[in-house]
Amino acid sequence: MKEKKVNESISSFTFEYKEILTTTEAAFYMGKSVSSFFNDVSNGKIPYYKFGRSNRYLKSELRELLLSQPRGVRNDKVQ
Repeated sequence: MKEKKVNESISSFTFEYKEILTTTEAAFYMGKSVSSFFNDVSNGKIPYYKFGRSNRYLKSELRELLLSQPRGVRNDKVQ
């Protein structure tokens, strides 16, 4: 019984940890160069969290940001 609780908390931690990205990982996820990504962070376009001297990014927030800025023409929008 005790062992199951430990395994559940470890898998929960692993899931949460995977959602936190470094600057390089976040830039790759957003499809930008690291310098371009960092410029957007500095300009307040991308939310971040400080861990010591390092910035970290929530993958869910980056996903929302990507989905809120559609690009290209959709077939259902053409008149």
